[in-house]
Amino acid sequence: MPDRLPEAFYNWLVELRRWFHRFPEPAYREKKTAAKICEVLDSLGIPFQAGIGKTGIVAKLSSQRSGPVVAFRCDMDALPLEEAHETPYKSEHHGCMHACGHDGHMTIALGVIRWLLEKDWPQKGAGEILFIFQPAEEGGAGAKAMLNTGIFDSLPVEAVFACHLYPELATGDIGIAPEISNAATDTFTIGLRGKGGHGAHPHQCKDPIVAGAHLVTQLQTLISRELPPLDSAVLTIGRFEAGTASNIIPEKAFLEGTLRTLSSEIREKIVVRFQQMVKGVEVAHDVTATLQITPGYPVLVNDPKLVKHTQDVAGEVLGGDHVHSLLPRMGAEDFAYFCNKWGGIMVGLGCHDPGKGMQHGLHSPYFDFDETVLDIGTRLFGQVLKRYLEKSAAATA
Repeated sequence: MPDRLPEAFYNWLVELRRWFHRFPEPAYREKKTAAKICEVLDSLGIPFQAGIGKTGIVAKLSSQRSGPVVAFRCDMDALPLEEAHETPYKSEHHGCMHACGHDGHMTIALGVIRWLLEKDWPQKGAGEILFIFQPAEEGGAGAKAMLNTGIFDSLPVEAVFACHLYPELATGDIGIAPEISNAATDTFTIGLRGKGGHGAHPHQCKDPIVAGAHLVTQLQTLISRELPPLDSAVLTIGRFEAGTASNIIPEKAFLEGTLRTLSSEIREKIVVRFQQMVKGVEVAHDVTATLQITPGYPVLVNDPKLVKHTQDVAGEVLGGDHVHSLLPRMGAEDFAYFCNKWGGIMVGLGCHDPGKGMQHGLHSPYFDFDETVLDIGTRLFGQVLKRYLEKSAAATA
């Protein structure tokens, strides 16, 4: 098996990725991105439906023989972030950047389609592959929006695959969590109302800032003292707003944050104690407190059979010493919605130059990646999908 794509194929991938990187678009506004994907699909002769879940696309690569149906999903949206990295392909959309590698994910998906076509899979294989180009992964639940359209309801999808660039892993390495891959996420807001007044006369006031400061400290004990040491959860206050001047005790304070958990049992326990702590601050500081918790993405659980299959294929394509088992990540991923409908797997693709080490992490304004991963991802997932369909078709023959 060749260890590199032909030069012309690789250059095509790089050109595509750099186009996507130059023209990033935020959630549900990926119009230019979607148009480019449709243009490439047309050039490859692949049928597709656009406008699924607002800006999503579903393409179908079918073989001449009936067989199982599988799916490969990639995300399309970028982050509201000003790019600081100076490259010839720097973002031309100010205030928006592909800082999470979605430009790479889309390119790999299109690369897999071309790879399968050049391997004559439609003539030699059996079954069908759906390529899902999904909008709004960065907080917009684009996967859920696509599922809610009903487009997949009549399709007997057996398995769904996805990849994510992991800059902590070197190019040529991959990582897979054997079970739980990504945490569930909740967003919470806390409103505190006291009694405002002059900063020189605090005894005449009910200070919501002091109440909020106590609450921020107390909430940290939800993780450090409420959970068993070997369980994981994250609670972060990312926003604390109050006041207008140095000598005014304000009437109100506002806090906002995120809660990330790896099981429903842990989440339920934390939520109950969270509510009790907010009520306790209300009593202790004589303020009025409100708490709103908004559920976000569910836990992403990898299917064990798909883990085994992908590890086996990756061992052949990359070498067994380049395939790593990972711990769960506390970042959320709306690919979980697809995994809840079908069995699924998220694969982390290493993307830093081994000679340079990791330069910048995901969501950094300096994030970039070693484009060799486009070659690796294309060959790896081409084989993963092809081999899965061969094995599944043989099992049902």
